[in-house]
Amino acid sequence: MNSTSPTADTQTGQPSAPIKGLVSVIIPAYNQGHYLGAAVESALDQTYASFEIIVVDDGSTDDTPQVTGSFEHRGVQYVYQANAGLSAARNTGIRHSRGEYLTYLDSDDLFAPLKLELLVSQFERDPELGFAAGQAVLIDEHGEPLDKIFNAPPPIEPSDLLLWNPFHVGSTMVRRTWQERAGLFDENLRAYEDWDMWLRLALLGCKMGWAAQPVSLYRFHTAQMTQDRERMTRATFAVLSKVFENPDLPDDWAAKKDLAYSNAYLRAAAQAYRAEAYDEARSAMAQAARLDPSLAANRGASLAARLSALADSPKAVDKLDFLTRIYENLPAELAELERDRNVHLSRAAVDLGFERYQKNDLSGASSYLRRAVHYRPSWLANRGVLSILLRASLAKATRGEARRADQASDPLNIQN
Repeated sequence: MNSTSPTADTQTGQPSAPIKGLVSVIIPAYNQGHYLGAAVESALDQTYASFEIIVVDDGSTDDTPQVTGSFEHRGVQYVYQANAGLSAARNTGIRHSRGEYLTYLDSDDLFAPLKLELLVSQFERDPELGFAAGQAVLIDEHGEPLDKIFNAPPPIEPSDLLLWNPFHVGSTMVRRTWQERAGLFDENLRAYEDWDMWLRLALLGCKMGWAAQPVSLYRFHTAQMTQDRERMTRATFAVLSKVFENPDLPDDWAAKKDLAYSNAYLRAAAQAYRAEAYDEARSAMAQAARLDPSLAANRGASLAARLSALADSPKAVDKLDFLTRIYENLPAELAELERDRNVHLSRAAVDLGFERYQKNDLSGASSYLRRAVHYRPSWLANRGVLSILLRASLAKATRGEARRADQASDPLNIQN
C-alpha cells in the first residue's frame, strides 16, 4: 500500500492552503488492528460529507497496514513512521492534512455519526471559535456502554482547565489556524498530551465551544490502569510544570498553582489506592491536603465529596470497596476524616443503592442498602431505604415459595 506524502504546494514547496470546510480526521495507530477497522468505519459513516481520513501507523507490528489498506478504495490515507509515540503520530497526521479543521480519533475509539456535523456547525455559527467539543460515551473493550458520559463543557474561567482535563480527545475539534498558533503536540509527553494542548490553546485566548450531545465513544481498557498509573502521574505533573514555569503566565493562572497541584496529588492518590500502593497513596493524599487546607476543614467534608467523585469512575470496579480501601488507609493528617468513615461510606452506599434501584436492579440495590445500614443503622428510619429493603425481602420470599412449590410438584426432580 502506498503511503501519502506531507501536503505541499508543488511549485513553492510550502504547505498548501487548507481546504475550506474540510475536516481532517487523524487516526494514530499502534498495534490495535483489531479495533482499527471499526474506528475507520465510524469516521467514514459521518453525516457531514467533507472530510479526509489519515491513518498514521506508528511502527505497528500487527495487521494495521492490511486493515487500513482495506479502506484504500474509500480514500483513506495511510502514513507509516517508525515508532515514536502518540504525540509524534498525531503531528505526522497534522503535517499530511489539508483540512480547515482538525480532529483526532484514537484507533480503539469511535466517532458518533453526527460528530463532524455537530462540531463544524459550532465553528460555522461563530467565526471566532477556535475549539469545540462534545460529550463522550464510555464503552468497554467489547463496545458495551459503561453508563458513564464525559459531559463537562469548557469552563467559564479558562484557568480552571488547570484543575483537570474535562475533554476526551475524540470529542474535540480544532480550527487549523488555532492549531498552528498553539503548535504541535509535545512529543516529550507520553500521556496527557491532549490536556497540554488544550491548556496552550486556552492560554492563547482560544474561544471554546460546546455541543451538549454525544460525539464520540471512548473505549475504556480496565486492564491497563495499574500498569499505566506511574506514567499517567508523571505526565500530570509534567504538564503542570510546563504551565507554571512560564514566566509570562497570567496572574489568575498563577494564583491557581496550589489548587492545581492539590488536584493532581488527589488524582495520583486515587491511582495509587486502586493499585493498593498505600504508602504512596497516603503521601499523595497528605500533600493534596497541605496544598489545599479547605479539603480538611469541617472534618474533611470537602475531601469526602471529592473522594466520592473520584470513586465514581469506571477505573473503580466497585465504588464502595474502593472508598473503603481509602478510608482504611488515610494519612495521619486526616484522622478526623477517618473518624467519620462510617458516615461517608453509608452515604455512598445509599447513593449506590438508589442508583441500582433506578436501573431496576432490586438485588443490587438491596445489597448496597444493607451495607449502608451496617455502617449506620439510623438509615432504617429513611422511608426510601426501608421501602426498597422490604421489597427486596418480599421478592426473595416469593422466589423461595415458588421453588418450594416446584419441588412439591416434582419431588423426584424428574423435570430437570
